[in-house]
Amino acid sequence: MTEGPSFSVLYVGSDDRLVPGLAEHIKSESLDVAAERTAADALDRLSAEPFDCVVCDAELPDGDARSVRQTTRERAPRLPFVVLVGDDETTVLADLRDDSGAEYVLVDADPEPYATVAKRVREAVERGHSRGRSDQDELASALVGAATEATWVVDESRTVTFANAATERLFGCAPSTVVGDDALRAVEPVDSDSVRDMFETVLANPARTVTSEIRVRPENGDRRWVECRCRNQLQDPAIDGVVVTLTDVTDRKRKERQRRRFRRAVEQAGHAIYITDTDGTIEYVNPAFEESTGYPRTEAVGENPNILNSGEHKPEFYAGLWNTILSGDVWKGEVINERRDGQRYVVEQTIAPIEDETGTIDRFVAINTDVTQRKAYERRLQRYENIIENLPVGVYRTTPEAGGEFVEVNSSLVSIYDAYSKSELLDRSVDTFYADADDRAEFRAQLQEHGRITEFEVEHRTLSGERIDVTLTAILTEEDGATYIDGILQDVTDRRQRERELERKNEQLEQFASIVTHDLRNPLNAAQSRLELERQASDSEHLAVVEDQLVRMEELVEDVLAIARHGKQVEDREPVDIAPLVESCWQTVETGDAELVVDTDRTISVDTSRIQQLFENLFRNAIEHGGRDVTIRVGTLSDGFYVEDDGPGIPAEEREDVFEHGYTTDDDGTGFGLNIVEEIVTAHGWEIRVTDGTDGGARFEITGVERREQA
Repeated sequence: MTEGPSFSVLYVGSDDRLVPGLAEHIKSESLDVAAERTAADALDRLSAEPFDCVVCDAELPDGDARSVRQTTRERAPRLPFVVLVGDDETTVLADLRDDSGAEYVLVDADPEPYATVAKRVREAVERGHSRGRSDQDELASALVGAATEATWVVDESRTVTFANAATERLFGCAPSTVVGDDALRAVEPVDSDSVRDMFETVLANPARTVTSEIRVRPENGDRRWVECRCRNQLQDPAIDGVVVTLTDVTDRKRKERQRRRFRRAVEQAGHAIYITDTDGTIEYVNPAFEESTGYPRTEAVGENPNILNSGEHKPEFYAGLWNTILSGDVWKGEVINERRDGQRYVVEQTIAPIEDETGTIDRFVAINTDVTQRKAYERRLQRYENIIENLPVGVYRTTPEAGGEFVEVNSSLVSIYDAYSKSELLDRSVDTFYADADDRAEFRAQLQEHGRITEFEVEHRTLSGERIDVTLTAILTEEDGATYIDGILQDVTDRRQRERELERKNEQLEQFASIVTHDLRNPLNAAQSRLELERQASDSEHLAVVEDQLVRMEELVEDVLAIARHGKQVEDREPVDIAPLVESCWQTVETGDAELVVDTDRTISVDTSRIQQLFENLFRNAIEHGGRDVTIRVGTLSDGFYVEDDGPGIPAEEREDVFEHGYTTDDDGTGFGLNIVEEIVTAHGWEIRVTDGTDGGARFEITGVERREQA
């Protein structure tokens, strides 16, 4: 280590590498560096001990460099003061640039910050010593020559009279080519006026140091940003000019531009973004955060992200999150948060660590995407999918070509086709399930023509070879530029079998009715004719009995014909007002002293002839069992109508039997009247039940009846 002059330096800050850095670059056995971390401790130290120079961090735990400089300037105006400024601490520069007794080093932009700090310290101390000492002149010369910053001396005409070796590193030319030239030689034209103003200002104010950032164009053509510091030293005969120090700040400017672009991007981002320190304290939030959470920036900054905690997640969830990001990894997950107003919302969150220049994590950035609506849509979609999957009919999506391929199917379709799994259907073409290829062609033709098709009846063949009757309802749809057939397939095999069985029974009924009409009526008519002839020849009391039996036989024939006719399903209906229809039916029945009360104005859609038979049979039944002075009422139900009387009623244990064939409690009855009523009700698709009447008689309620306006 070389012998040198005594240096007494006070360092105020937290960079543990600075003190050994000064010792390494100054290389003086007489160097004495004291260190304090806070402004308060530093000021106490300055009051107790003399120092040749103060080196201070821009930001301190209890203040910043400006407060320390203000105090030292009051106590020791000539004490040199050097400030260490980071990229994010440049706000202090505005107050220090015009302070001729203070200098600063941009530590983040300087490739060798400790060497630069050492240089500035030596320069500052040397300026405090006599310039007549030769050893100090040699030191100053050495420092200027070894400086990493380009240093020029410019006379009053702006001509460069000295340029150090660092000039070549910055401008790509030898220092000798600069000497004798105009100081504006490398300045970009856009900044020329600014440099002229600086020069005029420093000439007019010898006590001031003027600083500005300008653009220069080196010999290699790559534009650079430099910090230009001008200090008037015309009164110093050893210098006799303005000392211009040019520091390359291109990288810092680039980083500043990147930070500005990043900040603009973050400010305008649609995602909620916030930044915290390593303890989780929020340092920044963007406008999207304010909008999505309801917390304004003034309330959020300084708080912990747990202000958004909804209580939905266990402590282990957050512990795992912190373990991930503190280890340097990125955490991604779904979080249920709570807004300022208490409303909960779902976010997809990504948290990434931010490292400083040494690779140490010093912050975290969190990006939240609000997926509340998407999650709600996904839940609705899942419900719809569950419904479709569990429908008792086959649901499918196929391609529209002649063969067709299954794209999606539900479980019911798998079951209908006797497949083992969905994949088995997805591997087969649609046309293989058609029993007749022409049916597939007809289905496609109608679908192409109309865009949709409803209950297209066709015969299909299952994978087990069984033939089944199905109906197809489908629609052509387009999705992502592709066309599909979406539809429903219903297995109607059992229904078709029942319909065919019903048709067969109807044919048998028709045949039976024909037999009754022809083979029974003819003998009955002949017997009635013979009875009339016999009455003309005899007045035997037995003839009355024969006449009664013949009448009874005729009623049986009529009832049997009614059963055969009314057992068929109603196909043709017309709107009918119940009230006038009931009045008309009442006129066709022997009512004696019975009374009819009509309490309805409803219109229903019916087969008129059959509904007349229904009311007539119910009226006869009421009169036969309630007496010839019974009161019968017809009224309205919410989904139908009723017929009731005030007669003796029907015991509860017999109500299920009254609609059976042949059931009667009247010796003269056929037992078919109420059975015919039930047949008519069933043929219309309605239901009938027996209950107690309002006044204790029997009440027949017919429900499931469509109103005319709903038909």
